[in-house]
Amino acid sequence: MGVIRVAGYGRLDATGPGGAPEGGETGPPERGATETTERCPSCGTVAEADDRYCESCGYDLRIVAVAPVAERAPVRRIVIPSGHGPVCSACGTATIGSDGWCDACGRAFNPRDHVERDLGLVAMVSNRGLRHLRNEDSAALRVVRMPDGSDHVVAVVCDGVSSSPRPDEASATAAETACQTMAATLVEGCNAAKATSAGVAAAASAVARMPGAEDSGNAPACTLVSAIVAPDEITVGWVGDSRAYWLADPEDGADDPADGEDTLPGTSTLPPMPAEPAASPGDTPQRRTPSALLTEDDSWATRMIALGAMTEAEAYADRRAHAIVSWLGADAGEVRPRVTSVRPSGPGVLLLCSDGLWNYLSVAPTLAAMVLPDGLTRPLDASRLLTGFALDHGGADNITVALIPYHPPGDPVRGPDHD
Repeated sequence: MGVIRVAGYGRLDATGPGGAPEGGETGPPERGATETTERCPSCGTVAEADDRYCESCGYDLRIVAVAPVAERAPVRRIVIPSGHGPVCSACGTATIGSDGWCDACGRAFNPRDHVERDLGLVAMVSNRGLRHLRNEDSAALRVVRMPDGSDHVVAVVCDGVSSSPRPDEASATAAETACQTMAATLVEGCNAAKATSAGVAAAASAVARMPGAEDSGNAPACTLVSAIVAPDEITVGWVGDSRAYWLADPEDGADDPADGEDTLPGTSTLPPMPAEPAASPGDTPQRRTPSALLTEDDSWATRMIALGAMTEAEAYADRRAHAIVSWLGADAGEVRPRVTSVRPSGPGVLLLCSDGLWNYLSVAPTLAAMVLPDGLTRPLDASRLLTGFALDHGGADNITVALIPYHPPGDPVRGPDHD
């Protein structure tokens, strides 16, 4: 994640739109002021001379400059059948030699550069992207058999904060800890909301105890988004700006073309749904739950708008717009996840993703049109499709996608030959 963290956002209302949160960054210099700047060698964004990381793509500015993206040879990606072996994320070939280097392009191979996992009821893909030197995203998946015989899916996606030390370790620690704790808490009999809170609390504690966390000014950190999918309900929790989307099957007509784009970037777009479906034969059929963003980014821009300190246009034009105001880490203070639940009235898939995807594709109906209906039966293929879309459009950040097909009670489950 190529963003910075901002502390003390709750006190911004005292400084007004021109000020900055205590512990955060100050606004841009006044006109006429001189400043020493340089450009990020990875993405070309202007950076301050004393910046350690690029705020746009997260590149470590202390590293010797590499050839600009525009001057590099085009990336060649080949779809490799599942189980074919490790795939080089730089050139897309399965030609990793015994020495750990790609025989096709000569790049060192890291197993985390490209990760895939398919559990049938849930699948995920995580990719380093084209500009970062390592994959700082992580995901963890579980299918939990409950005492009543039903299956619950637990999925967690975490995005390491690039400006912190060892963000890749932070995200891996948080994802595995949260997923394991949520699964165990569910089996013990807790409801999904309590299991979500318990999982996030355990993950926050684990990241805060990582070596190096004693540096309270710059400790390992990450964001988190999680989902617990039961047969009749989806529960989502999050800290930071990793997102969860409900994507409705377009064949059900749930998405209205008039829905258009998000009314406010980074805020939930799920409309209020009737508590009970229409039951009388003469009643108008209930509209299926439409595709929607279920989470709200814990970002500087959304917080400024909520405080009334800035208009939407002002907030998103500011260089601090995508800075996160909540995260997991020793310097995060008290971590309180936000939790929401939805009971979709029709089939669809739940998408969890890092900003490496939604920076390129953030409108829920468009996402749904890309991955459905195939995503209902082939979630791994659909996850690969979304990952490939982000890579084809720049791949400026790490990309992680997890998809969970959902069929409400009483809805026929489609087979792989459905058309």
